[in-house]
Amino acid sequence: MDVQVLVQAAGSGVRLGRGPKAFVRLGDRTLLEHAVRLAKKISKSTIVAVPTSDIKRATDLVGGEGVTIICGASSRSETTRRLIAEATAPWLLLHDVVHPFASLDLVERLIGEARRSGAAAPGLANSEFLYDQAGVLLHAPGDVLIGQKPVIFSRDAVLAGYACTPPSKGSSDPSLLDILKRGGVHTKFVNGSPTNIKITTEGDLHLAEALMAAKKV
Repeated sequence: MDVQVLVQAAGSGVRLGRGPKAFVRLGDRTLLEHAVRLAKKISKSTIVAVPTSDIKRATDLVGGEGVTIICGASSRSETTRRLIAEATAPWLLLHDVVHPFASLDLVERLIGEARRSGAAAPGLANSEFLYDQAGVLLHAPGDVLIGQKPVIFSRDAVLAGYACTPPSKGSSDPSLLDILKRGGVHTKFVNGSPTNIKITTEGDLHLAEALMAAKKV
């Protein structure tokens, strides 16, 4: 086994307004169960980070052979750091419960690209004009990529990146791709999917429910 799956599930879900994101239901499963279900198709070892107060709840829900539950942190980047610190495999796949429609096909394409380049992530080209707060045009459609999850990368590269990255403080929340770059690896993007949505707000959840009801994912 040379791939471990790391699942970010420590988000408080403030913008969604339904409590910790991991335990929000989508269809007949929680977002955490959706993520672990995909993880088990990829690897025999999954590490999940949840809020400290929800360790038992998560263990009761998805714990068992091959799944380790750890305490997450107050920031996404520090939670990621903790997950990586627990990992031992040479290749790590970082997933997030807010992307419940990531597919096995996408993961397989990411793994193939990561083995060639050191790290890979899904990206979706912007389809709208993007402006700054003053109304100045920044990018036309197709100019930039919207990053998605999961991301797969070399453990050696991310550890090298963390070696020269201090722990995040306050509002500082470095990107994993920036950390990998500091470790000598430039992340390659593969084609993402418009249905690989990120659930952040109530509207996102309603869209996810509609996609599932229409059996589009």
